[in-house]
Amino acid sequence: MFAVKGLNVSTDKLKVETEHGSVLATPMPRTVAAGEEGAAPKPKPKKRKRAGRSNHTDVNLENVADLWEKVIEGGDNKARKAREDAKKEAHKAKKQKTEATENQPEGTTAAAEAAEAATLKPATTLKDKKKKIKADKKAAADATTTESKPSAPTPAPAPAAPKLTPLQAAMREKLISARFRHLNETLYTRPSKEAFSLFSDSPEMFTEYHEGFRRQVDVWPENPVNGYIADIKTRGKLRNAPRTRPGDGTSEGTKYPLPRDRNGLCTIADLGCGDAKLAEALVPLKRKLGIEVKSYDLQDGGKPELITRADIANLPLKEGSVDVAIFCLALMGTNWIDFVEEAYRVLRWKGELWVAEIKSRFVDPTKQGGKKGGPGNVVSHSVGNRRKPGAASGGPVGKKDKAKMKEEEEAEEEQQLAVHVDGVELRKQETDVTAFVEALRKRGFLLQREYGHGAVDMDNKMFVKMHFVKAVPAIKGKCADLKKEALKTTQTDAKGRPIKTPKFIDAADGEASFNENALLKPCVYKIR
Repeated sequence: MFAVKGLNVSTDKLKVETEHGSVLATPMPRTVAAGEEGAAPKPKPKKRKRAGRSNHTDVNLENVADLWEKVIEGGDNKARKAREDAKKEAHKAKKQKTEATENQPEGTTAAAEAAEAATLKPATTLKDKKKKIKADKKAAADATTTESKPSAPTPAPAPAAPKLTPLQAAMREKLISARFRHLNETLYTRPSKEAFSLFSDSPEMFTEYHEGFRRQVDVWPENPVNGYIADIKTRGKLRNAPRTRPGDGTSEGTKYPLPRDRNGLCTIADLGCGDAKLAEALVPLKRKLGIEVKSYDLQDGGKPELITRADIANLPLKEGSVDVAIFCLALMGTNWIDFVEEAYRVLRWKGELWVAEIKSRFVDPTKQGGKKGGPGNVVSHSVGNRRKPGAASGGPVGKKDKAKMKEEEEAEEEQQLAVHVDGVELRKQETDVTAFVEALRKRGFLLQREYGHGAVDMDNKMFVKMHFVKAVPAIKGKCADLKKEALKTTQTDAKGRPIKTPKFIDAADGEASFNENALLKPCVYKIR
């Protein structure tokens, strides 16, 4: 049925059409409204309701205003305010973007838009989650496929170096020793500037040299650097000097504390340090002993944290910045005197200089040229001096001559027994360091009184140890220039009369002139 405009028929007059005619339709039952008596229970809706929502909300006088704002006006005040703030922020961002786009060049506009789009895009959306799940499934499938496939064969390890036969090992040792001898001669017979340039161009030479040097040290009865390490450990723990008078023969240098600056720090410079054995032993104890170790050599030997590359004739140190300078078998090169003068420059006043050198290197050039006891004369115990007393005169040998010869032979046998049995060395064979000590005195170094007779230690059969102190002005060398200029200035007394200043004793004033660098012979081995 449908409504027709202008036609209005009541439902009571409607009839049902049949085969025999029309019959009045039975009246339709009246529907009972919900809530009335006899009303059927309302069927439960099949639509799934979301959690936290309720369709039945009772409206009364108390909540009608809140429901009006929430439903009709679009939410509570807080939500509305948040939406307004979001709109303002979006408008502000859009305005800033427009201004930035106008100021930026064309090339950077596209990149900025892409970055902004990535920023404004929600971090996690349903679409992104689905994509992520698909990507995870694909990665898992790929991993399963990779595991099922046979893994590629790993590369075989490098073959180990073939073991040398005894003959090959012996030949290798000889080659290393020969290389060491060659480099050793180069260092002793050239100035330090050339050696520094050579090792800078070929750093591997430094490693080769010290590999051979370590083999030489293995056969020594003692390494001087070990003694220096022990002395520093002993003296580093001391803070007060003993009450014994220095230089009286009873005091020992190891009972005196190390020299220190005003802050209590002792700076030690190991000049010509080699493989920095001194620094390796003392750096872990620097806080405990209150020391700082600085090592210098021609190359760092792969230890840049310990060794500084430098020519020790020209150190990168300030004047008076070191308390102890050490030359342990390091006075190599034809200009070793320059090393001593540089040590004087960097040492503080009363700073100490420790020197250890091989005994066979010390010579005295002033005794050469035929003087008594010098190398120009025949040695008293040589074969040429053992001629029979009568041979010089050409006459027969008498009883007195025979008795004298017998006495000399007996005395010589006693001396040899003293050398071999008692360990007493002949006075003639002792190392003479007098000229060396004098050369250092002219450069401002004196033997340390605290060590007494031990300031020159010759107990070791191979080495000499000497302890000096910077205690007088240098009268020779590069550090004496300013002193000489100061003495050349004219000084006057109270009456204005000039005072005669003392002159330094130079070679022209009666001293024999010679090359002081020749006081130490080069320690050269036979090159095989």
